[in-house]
Amino acid sequence: MLLLQFLENNVAVELTRSEFVEAQEALAQMKNWFTRFPTILQGCESTIEMLRGQYAHSVGCFDEAAFHFLEASKLTENKSMQSMCQVYAAVSYICKGDAESSSEALELIGPAYRTMDSFVGVREKTCIIFVYGLLLMRQHNPQDARVRLASGLRIAHQQLGNIQLVSQYLTILGTLALQLHDTGQAREILKSSLTLAKTLYDIPTQIWILSVFTELYRELEEKENEMENSEYGSKKEIDLQRRLAEARSRAYHQELVEKVRIKVEPLHDLFQKHNDMSGLPANDDLDIPESVGLSTPQPSSVRRLVDSSSVRRSTRRRVS
Repeated sequence: MLLLQFLENNVAVELTRSEFVEAQEALAQMKNWFTRFPTILQGCESTIEMLRGQYAHSVGCFDEAAFHFLEASKLTENKSMQSMCQVYAAVSYICKGDAESSSEALELIGPAYRTMDSFVGVREKTCIIFVYGLLLMRQHNPQDARVRLASGLRIAHQQLGNIQLVSQYLTILGTLALQLHDTGQAREILKSSLTLAKTLYDIPTQIWILSVFTELYRELEEKENEMENSEYGSKKEIDLQRRLAEARSRAYHQELVEKVRIKVEPLHDLFQKHNDMSGLPANDDLDIPESVGLSTPQPSSVRRLVDSSSVRRSTRRRVS
């Protein structure tokens, strides 16, 4: 369990840093441990599904990500976990970009937003506000989105201290400020957001911020800054695409993103596979120490020796 906790943290950190191959390998290890010990690790299945969703979302497989997030929510009775998985699924739907997906996101986040005051956790509240604000922005309601996101940012900054979430909040607020032609505030907010994204080595967020900066400089007619910023953003984009291509070329990629739950083999099949790999027949005797207190079947060669010696002894007794 401690190993899986370590691997879970490793996946989260590597995904934030856009180290997709490393995240992929750690997640594949978690999946492998679960298939080997499904009964002991039964409570970890929802976490693994959630991480599969986060990996899929990070590499741009938004439909697959939403599938895994929703599967994870079905696999747990923890209300907090269910809420977070629904929030993540809503973000994946929004990122798909079409009207139908936005409606699906609203169906997920709407009920949670209306009842979020009943949640105990600050994390759930701030994430729900974030996604609801993102939806409002996509629905071309920047004023309302700005007000709600500002309230969520205060909670995230003062009570949660989650730098990554604060960076995401600032990025959207900077984008909204530009949409509302508040260029001064947009510049200040985006500077803070870019600083945090660089601290986290969060390349996708850096690219997002740089693209908004390019629009800002264009609106302000700062040609030199616009060109310099655009070139820097292009370099970051090339770096990100290289990382994504490397991750997608690995054997684990399709296995992790495909829209199926983890398949657990029956215990008998696992023993059979182990015996096949070791070159032993399935019914081979096990070498169990006598101190355990179990009577172990003796190998056939030993049984033959015992049988023949006992026959000789019984014959001698009858002759005498």
